[in-house]
Amino acid sequence: MTEAWELLVRAYHAAPGITEDILARPQVGSWAAHTLRRLRNGRPDPVPLWLDVGYLHALAAASAVRAGVSFELDIPARHSTAVLPTVGAASVPPDVEVVRVRAGGGQAEVETSARTVRCRPGDPDWHGPILIEVRADGAGLRVELLDRDLYRDLRSPSPPQPLSESEITAWRADLARSWALLVREQPGLAQAIAGIVRTLTPVPRRERFRPLSASGTEAFGGILLSQPDDPLQLAVTLVHESQHQKLGALSHLLTLCEADDRLRYYAPWRDDPRPLPGLLQGAYAFAGITRFWRVHRQQAPPGERAATDFEFALWRRQALGVLRVLATSGRLTGHGQRFVDTLHAELNACQEDDVPAAERDAAHAAALDHHAMWRGHNIRLDPADHDALAAAWQQGAPVADAILAGAAKVRAEPPVGLLDARAVLRRYLLFDPDAFNRLGATPDQVGERVSGATAADLALVAGDVERARAGYLGELRQDPLSVHGWVGLGLAQVDQAADPATRALLGRPELVLAVVQGLQSRGSATVAPDPLELAGWVGTGLRDRQLDSVDPAGWLAI
Repeated sequence: MTEAWELLVRAYHAAPGITEDILARPQVGSWAAHTLRRLRNGRPDPVPLWLDVGYLHALAAASAVRAGVSFELDIPARHSTAVLPTVGAASVPPDVEVVRVRAGGGQAEVETSARTVRCRPGDPDWHGPILIEVRADGAGLRVELLDRDLYRDLRSPSPPQPLSESEITAWRADLARSWALLVREQPGLAQAIAGIVRTLTPVPRRERFRPLSASGTEAFGGILLSQPDDPLQLAVTLVHESQHQKLGALSHLLTLCEADDRLRYYAPWRDDPRPLPGLLQGAYAFAGITRFWRVHRQQAPPGERAATDFEFALWRRQALGVLRVLATSGRLTGHGQRFVDTLHAELNACQEDDVPAAERDAAHAAALDHHAMWRGHNIRLDPADHDALAAAWQQGAPVADAILAGAAKVRAEPPVGLLDARAVLRRYLLFDPDAFNRLGATPDQVGERVSGATAADLALVAGDVERARAGYLGELRQDPLSVHGWVGLGLAQVDQAADPATRALLGRPELVLAVVQGLQSRGSATVAPDPLELAGWVGTGLRDRQLDSVDPAGWLAI
């Protein structure tokens, strides 16, 4: 390592700006954090330590190449690739773990026992960096697409996934259009993004309206994201992740909240319960997204206005609700309280903006849907409560107040829930009605295009409530523990908020599921003569329950 360090110092003296640019790259932060964790935990690892620690050699070599320093140095190779960050990557034989880099006279090469790769265009085994620079109205954004660097993924070292020329072309086009939209409509946000984002790590396209994106405090300036559906979605993702980056940087300077690893909270943009710092991160990100939609809906083409109204109405509601939970959690520091109060005031002002009734009602239903699905998917009652509920139902007794007020727990790491299936269908309807109609032409196959969705969901989103109700009842006959079916049944009568069954299905579905589990444990052959009768029995004890009430104290994780 001494040789690498000395070369890095030489490169810095020759060109300090270049060396600092390389060392500040997001993937370098990911590498440093990963390698330090590995060195500290001391657990056996099948990957030789050199292949991680040796990345310092690659950083030194890359700095020296760009600074014009002559040298020879070994660097690691993995997955048939040797990377010089910001310079490029060489394809090497799969069994090679060490390559020799030489530089001098303005030229560099990577040598293996098989052949020497020239670090310049024209060599078939050399791959230069993928740089994209877009401009609009004098404002520019410059990013590097990372497809070969082992440490480009925020989660763990990952094998290269080379982008094709057509994929690179698509990214260039989407970024150009997204950037033009941001500069035109929200120049302040665009300026912040340009100052933050340095690298994008593409991952394969996901289902429509279900993009993946992530960023982390260890890799400031880097975003991992799936190929977007369109430039608008990419613009939203850039806003979202730049918000995370800003708050991550602030969190290095100030403590905003007191974390408790035992507690988890409801986040309306996640399927899993979140610790308080994660909840604060999400609130800040979606406050930015709310501001984005607030502006964009005023300038969207007429055909997109309903969709943008829906997104604005949904996220202003969701973000404000979480800010209220944060403000009353009792776990914010003084800095954190002022931070949340400022966001709360901004989001509260958004509530005064008028949204057409149809889109406002759709956003209301989507919010209730996710909250109820989350509760049914994540909250767990004590097995003794299951039995007590089943016994009370069979005896015709009311639900015990102690159970209604009891302290439930949540699963810290639940399986994938697909809690947004109906919201995805709503977006199909609003953003692309023709595509929604194509889904509706073969309702029994909708789950192949939208994972977790059913024919009943299609009917509900299309406004055919009776068909939707019949479909959900059919789902419950097949699987009495279907959270999707129970919540869907509640959504089919969302306009009857005072109905006890609606209160139970959309406010406390975990209680309904607990009754069913108790009945099954008791060997009951049927759940109930009518699922709505069972839900109504549970809901009778929830007279003062708001459908979307969230506990600011959080839940203990199991």
